Amino acid sequence: MGRQHKNFIDDTVLEFPRSLFWIIHVIGPVIIFVLGMRFAIQRAPVSMVAYRLLRRLMER
Repeated sequence: MGRQHKNFIDDTVLEFPRSLFWIIHVIGPVIIFVLGMRFAIQRAPVSMVAYRLLRRLMER
């Protein structure tokens, strides 16, 4: 038999996964998204981006 200490994170989402889990699953996708956006901006022609922006502005 062991002692049980009541912590404020018991029975919460944070109980099992610790900081490394959250670093990998929160910061990782953010970095992948930013790198993907940089690639998409470099590949898209400026005229196409401007056309879509103007079309969205005219819809309102």
